[in-house]
Amino acid sequence: MKKKSLFAILFMIAGLIQAQFITPGTGVNWTMDDLVANSGGVVVLTAENTYQISHDLTIAATDTLSVFQTADINVNQAVLITIGGVLFADLDDDDLLTVKSTNEDEFYKGLKFDNSPGSILNKVDFYFAGGIKLVSSQVEFTSCRFVRFNQGNCTGTIDLYQSHPQIFGCIFTYNTGPAVLSGANGASSPQITNCMIYGNVTSNSNMPQINLGTSGTDSIRIVNCSISGTQDLTQVGGIAITTLAGGSLKARIEENFIDLNRYGITQYGNNIGSIIRNNDILYNNTQGDPMLGGSGINFYGNSTNQSIVTGNVIYGNLWGITIQNSAMPNLGQLEGSIINPGMNELYSNGNSGEIYDLYNNTPNPVMAENNYWGTMDPEVVEAHIFHQPDNASLGLVDYFPLYDIYTGITENFSQKVPVLIRNISPNPASNEVLIELNPEIFVSGHLLVEILSLDGKIISSENPEPSDNTVQMQVNLIPEGLYFVRIKSGEMVEAKKFLIRR
Repeated sequence: MKKKSLFAILFMIAGLIQAQFITPGTGVNWTMDDLVANSGGVVVLTAENTYQISHDLTIAATDTLSVFQTADINVNQAVLITIGGVLFADLDDDDLLTVKSTNEDEFYKGLKFDNSPGSILNKVDFYFAGGIKLVSSQVEFTSCRFVRFNQGNCTGTIDLYQSHPQIFGCIFTYNTGPAVLSGANGASSPQITNCMIYGNVTSNSNMPQINLGTSGTDSIRIVNCSISGTQDLTQVGGIAITTLAGGSLKARIEENFIDLNRYGITQYGNNIGSIIRNNDILYNNTQGDPMLGGSGINFYGNSTNQSIVTGNVIYGNLWGITIQNSAMPNLGQLEGSIINPGMNELYSNGNSGEIYDLYNNTPNPVMAENNYWGTMDPEVVEAHIFHQPDNASLGLVDYFPLYDIYTGITENFSQKVPVLIRNISPNPASNEVLIELNPEIFVSGHLLVEILSLDGKIISSENPEPSDNTVQMQVNLIPEGLYFVRIKSGEMVEAKKFLIRR
């Protein structure tokens, strides 16, 4: 009997040993081939540069796993890869590391970076995972792709707790949860730059595509990103920064293209300071119920909920900017202790047959000087702002002077007529884009049309002759993402953002 019990215990121990592999933590730099040779079958080579991970794998503290060339890593269902040391996957332009589930109808559990001091992932594509969890870890993600994650490991695609990752030039598409998430008390400051974030939160739950709580010592930054929803994900917002569990938050949200979400940006809670600058916030109206959402930007909190809001284009939403409780954003102030040039463009935001470009639902005065409201007629501007004249208990909005973006050109509130580029369609584009020009401005025979990346690199350049004031540009060979189209005609130069999405 004792022999049988001893045999059973030894068998269980052997099974546990075989069920996972943990590197010894001796400061060794491991490769995938090293893991094949030493993991006891947890990592195997199935073809040239193709590996399969069948059980949990842990890179222990002080150890490093390095990948420098093209490889495919297939991970079995429910397997978790833990990085307690460093994962260093830095691939050249012609190389790519792909980490995906062994079977596409299943999900591996995901990755966990646990006190990882400096992992770097460059050109790594992740598919069908349960999420990437960062706990007190510093990780750089550059030119990575995150596709069709579920929430088997964590709520967010990248889920943060007391971590401050650099996320640059990455793509997040069709994931069940938010692209990037941090807990309400997680004190994380991600730097999210030049990313394409599209169609996430496929669970259609009441969450935004970027959902961030309290920040660390540095500010949260979301810069030069495209955050686009879809018409069928009616519960999904764009960006939320919140302090629901206390603490404080600092953020910069700049140069983003935010469209087709339930709302664009919400800043919810107290002790929040932000700069919201030069964003295009368009058509965030997918739910269609103005009592439940649809703001281009919403501020909710006490007087410590503050923001400098400048240079944004906000139109086509159910509400332009809404201010609730006693939040105190500054939308433009030309004199005094705070200087904000304003220069926001707010127009054609409305619901139930009314235009609501700004709704001040607080008792506080709001500074909103030097903004453009789709018109230079003060009576029309007044009609589109809800404040003290509409309800005596509300604060007064100071919206004079008005900002005339097209000196000498009269406009009405419902249509924007650019100086040189009248319209870009379709936007988002797939195979081609049509650029409608203002025939009173462009010079025939002297036209240069360029498509530029967000960092200013020229992707294509042509000298077309417009047909019916319209230029047709093929974009089928250009990767998905956010770009500028720049038009030069005579002495005139104008650039506008547009999105390529397939």
